[in-house]
Amino acid sequence: MSRLVLWIAIGFLAVLPDAASACSVCYGGAEESRKAFLFTTVLLSMLPVGMLGAFAWWVWRSIKETDGER
Repeated sequence: MSRLVLWIAIGFLAVLPDAASACSVCYGGAEESRKAFLFTTVLLSMLPVGMLGAFAWWVWRSIKETDGER
């Protein structure tokens, strides 16, 4: 009985593939929206790298200032 229910569910999902991709952002929208999402993705991907770089620069600068005072 459970196999029959499984096959019915698979058949139902195979017949209605558009119901599974009902995301309004993924398939709809203007080109400006897509560019905005791409820009935001790049920005948020580079943010941790920039934060680590700023921290490393701050440590390097602090070490140079400490060495200069000695």
